[in-house]
Amino acid sequence: MSTAGPVPLNVATWGAAGGPVCVCLHGITANSSSWARLGPRLAALGYRVLAPELRGHGESPKTADGYDTETLLADLAAVVPAQPDVLIGHSFGGYLAQEGVLRGVFRPRALVLEDPVSHQPDREAPTASLAYDRAHLPRDIEGTLALNPHWTRLDAAGKVLSLEQVNWDGARTAFAGNAPWDLRGAAAQVAAAVPTRWVLPGESRFVPAADVAALRAAVGAESVVVVPHAGHSIHRDDLDRFVDVVTSLHDPRSRT
Repeated sequence: MSTAGPVPLNVATWGAAGGPVCVCLHGITANSSSWARLGPRLAALGYRVLAPELRGHGESPKTADGYDTETLLADLAAVVPAQPDVLIGHSFGGYLAQEGVLRGVFRPRALVLEDPVSHQPDREAPTASLAYDRAHLPRDIEGTLALNPHWTRLDAAGKVLSLEQVNWDGARTAFAGNAPWDLRGAAAQVAAAVPTRWVLPGESRFVPAADVAALRAAVGAESVVVVPHAGHSIHRDDLDRFVDVVTSLHDPRSRT
């Protein structure tokens, strides 16, 4: 653990104050523009959407340290409520959301885990993955759309911006430096603490088929939603389906 204290994270917002609060946690190397279509859609349903940018990402401070799980959660706890109506975690954000629930940092009324990185067995794989992304991911809209044909230009522009803004060393420290971790066995504990949906693509490198079967056995088939045609960013590949999952789990007209 580092000795760094919380830093003031940048937080994007959509929707009017006073509505049910939905907190969205982005994945590694991403930023709040990951939610550029989901945020307004949820706001139109009455939610107040808060999308913090992790340290080292987006417009949040680019620090030399403080990328351990405890400090990342402390950063988040300083800028978003502990008891949001909905907590959404995508990828590495799904890891942080689960850790936050298990550690009592977050006590949401509903939890949506989008292709979460629940298992990171070593440091080598995430280090190599980020090195590949840094070297090969397109830095232009057309190239990004070619890799992600279901995205809009707004999605692609946000991805390009996030890759320009990220502190790659910090992202590597967060994604690989906290490894190994394994939250697969805690799925039932998470589901017992808060109504939860795991939203997964048809093929996931983070939640392989064997893990999907074990997850269904642990939390019930109704808690696991597979979107076969989607990739890792389900909220961008199929926004309508993703919104349906959120609103079927939590009624935006209710604060209870």
